[in-house]
Order: sequence, then structure tokens, then C-alpha cells
Amino acid sequence: MSTQTAIVNTDADGFTRVVAKSKRGRSSRAQRLPATQTHTDHSKDEPSTKHKDTDTKPQTTVLPGKKRSSKRQPQTPKSIVETQVEDVLEKQGSLKSGKFHTGLQACLDVIQGFKPEEIVCYGIGSLTTQVSQWQLALVLLINQYLNVDICAFDPVVITSDCETLGRFGVSIIAENEEAKRTVTKRTLFFMPHCEEFLYNNVLAANWSPEQLARILVIGNHLGRYKDTQSSEEFATKSPYIRRALPAITCTDLP
Repeated sequence: MSTQTAIVNTDADGFTRVVAKSKRGRSSRAQRLPATQTHTDHSKDEPSTKHKDTDTKPQTTVLPGKKRSSKRQPQTPKSIVETQVEDVLEKQGSLKSGKFHTGLQACLDVIQGFKPEEIVCYGIGSLTTQVSQWQLALVLLINQYLNVDICAFDPVVITSDCETLGRFGVSIIAENEEAKRTVTKRTLFFMPHCEEFLYNNVLAANWSPEQLARILVIGNHLGRYKDTQSSEEFATKSPYIRRALPAITCTDLP
């Protein structure tokens, strides 16, 4: 913050003359004090004299010198979006250079063999969390091998999330499709940790041999839903997952 200062009666050697004001208009002997930088009292200064008055009630003002403050101006803090972008890029670099990338190669072979023409992300979450940042870093890493359009939706995203996703070229799906998207081209659905009904909806919206051949899903192991509930409950909640399981081939992520 800038300050306004005044320089009065400053000697050439950097000392400031301070005058004590008396009732009779006379002042005590001037003292030479080192110049300092403080807020200035704007009371009227009287010229110094050589007379001494014992009834003086001094009003002392320390006047600023010419020396400027050496304090650095505070840096503007990074915006949320800038911080998120840096965090995602850092995580992407970690995935690409670490052991994870070596283990990912088998999945990349399957993905590249499928030749997706677009990536649809459901349930990626808010980028204010570390988990969501890792998920975005992974899908961006995968897309380095595909170079296709990416779109995403999650009901919890906020304005800063949308801006961060836009920085990475990810477009936002305008409304909640509840994963009921009927594809028109080979589509990679990126759905890590989504709820069971969303996987069922993807299959239901594309329930034909021709449509199912256009779908590749990165997400939870669908066979586990069968193992964690009764046959009747599984058939009621996820009829399309149940019917598709015999034809599904899974490749584990590292």
C-alpha cells in the first residue's frame, strides 16, 4: 500500500530537527534525531528559537526522512483455476513417469485398438479434491494417445471446475443425461467409481449389437455388482449389466 509522507527540516546528514512547542509560542532547544518512516502528525510546526521556557508542554512529532521502504509488495495469490491446472499437470507428469504408466500399457493397447472417436466423462467430481484431479490427469494422459474430443458432466462441479476443464479442452455437457447417451460413433466412457445404475443406463441406451460394439468403458468391475447382492436384487436393479456380463471382457487398470 502506498503512503503519503512529508519531509520537513531534514539536515543533509539524514537527521531531522524536532521542535517542542511552548504555550508562549517559544520552543525548547531543538534535538537532532535520526529520520524514521512513520505516519506524520499534521499539527502545525513552529520555527525553532534559542529561548528555553520551563512551562513548555511539548508536542513532539517525528518527521519522516527521505529513505524509502525496502519492503517488497505482496504477490498476488494464484487463482483457484491456476492452482488446479498446475496440480493436474503435476499429477499427469507423475502418472506418465512412474510405474503406473508401465502397468497402464496393457489398457492403452486395448483402448488404442478400439480407436475411440470421443471420450465422455461421467462422475469426475469437483477438482477441488485430489481424487478428481488424479482422475482428470489420467483421462488427459490417455487422450495424449488418442487426440479426440472430451466432454464431461458431474452434478457437483462448480464454476472454477468448468473453467479448469475448459483450460484442458474439456467441454461441459449442458444437462444431466444420467448416462443415457445413445452413441453415434466409437465412444470411450470414462466412469471411475460411478454408481451402479449409471453403468446400467449406458448399456440400456445402447442395447443392440451394433451400438454395444461402439462402447468401451473405463470404470468399476461390473461383475462385482453380481457378487455383492442377491440374484433377484441384481436382476431388478441392473438388468442390462446382468445380461451383458457374459459378453464383457475386462482389463484391469494398474
